[in-house]
Amino acid sequence: MKQLKITKDEILNIFEWISVIIVAIHMIGYGVGKPLQFGDISSYTKPVKKLDPMSLMWAFYSYSKPYVIIIGFFEILGALLLVIPRTRLIGGFLLTVILTNIILQDYFFEVLQGALANAIFYQLVILFVFYRHRHKIFKAYRALEGRFTFKFRWIYIPVAIVVALSYEVIMYAINQLLTFIL
Repeated sequence: MKQLKITKDEILNIFEWISVIIVAIHMIGYGVGKPLQFGDISSYTKPVKKLDPMSLMWAFYSYSKPYVIIIGFFEILGALLLVIPRTRLIGGFLLTVILTNIILQDYFFEVLQGALANAIFYQLVILFVFYRHRHKIFKAYRALEGRFTFKFRWIYIPVAIVVALSYEVIMYAINQLLTFIL
């Protein structure tokens, strides 16, 4: 009888697939459930000062269903891109942005510890995927590195400041005008 030999790389590939499928299933579930996760804003009757941190965050998300649906869409999109090997890194980067936001909100708004732990776990899985494909990430970075040539001159700083301040003054004036008209 022949013994089946599995290489270390094959084991890591299998582990990567299992991990990616687990993250994708959960992120799709979160994305699909987003519209149902947050209730109607009218259910929050307490003044904002009296809401506990988690309720305040929930009230924020309950205010706009379209906003929540868009977030859910990007969770699903990121998960689907993660499952496809050719787009795995793009999906990983998209989910990293989403999960970083979730982790920060869960921590600062005192959301249930299980939710925070799950988000951290999913992000760690994505970091594992990035590590496995680090040569592709570095290759893409190096390919972009030389394409953007920019000769720095000190005059750019005051010019940029003047332009930015001018923009702010113009926008302030437009906002004041609109407030006056409307």
